[in-house]
Amino acid sequence: MAIKTILNVSALAGVKITSRLIGYTAFGVFLNLVLLLFFTSWAGRGHSGLPLLVLCVVTLLAPILYFLMGKKQGIAAALHFLAERHGSDLSQFVVSKLTDNYPQLLDKAHSAGSTSAVIHEKISAQLNKMSEQSTVNKMVFGTLLQKFDFISVISRVLENNPAAGSESREETADRIARALQEKLNANDLKPDLQAPARLVAGNIAAALFCASILPVIFR
Repeated sequence: MAIKTILNVSALAGVKITSRLIGYTAFGVFLNLVLLLFFTSWAGRGHSGLPLLVLCVVTLLAPILYFLMGKKQGIAAALHFLAERHGSDLSQFVVSKLTDNYPQLLDKAHSAGSTSAVIHEKISAQLNKMSEQSTVNKMVFGTLLQKFDFISVISRVLENNPAAGSESREETADRIARALQEKLNANDLKPDLQAPARLVAGNIAAALFCASILPVIFR
């Protein structure tokens, strides 16, 4: 895949992650400020200041959860975008990096004499190296490695190499890329929209607990 293409794809993935980080965090701050203003009189109606203190703590800490949720949703959105729109590009990019760094892996003679452990080690090293190149790559490739067993797919293709001389390195690389693309299922990478709803519901429930239950307990 052309360098320009992968840079554009990485930039778009970064935008999706960043936009959700900012959006979810801003929404969390706004919602908790509204909850604090709305429930302050409720939480402070008793003689104890503990309910209001707990409500303030919830207001301060809850946006952190929204930040983490934004990160999770942003990565999921970026992965879904990559798999749905650029699955072929992503597969070709992974294989090209593997080919550049370990071209001998694509040779029948080498693959036949290598154990699965050796192949696994070299592929893992390359994927981990790619994940460390930037923050976006670390998020994307790190999550992909958790969700999909790419290493087993590549190892299986290499171990099933045809007889020596019957397939070039380019043909082997194409087979690996196709196998990886088949493994990438965009439907498995869709963001979980129920998770943010549960977070908002839990946030409101926590504020309501501080405002209505705690003042009764600590009168």
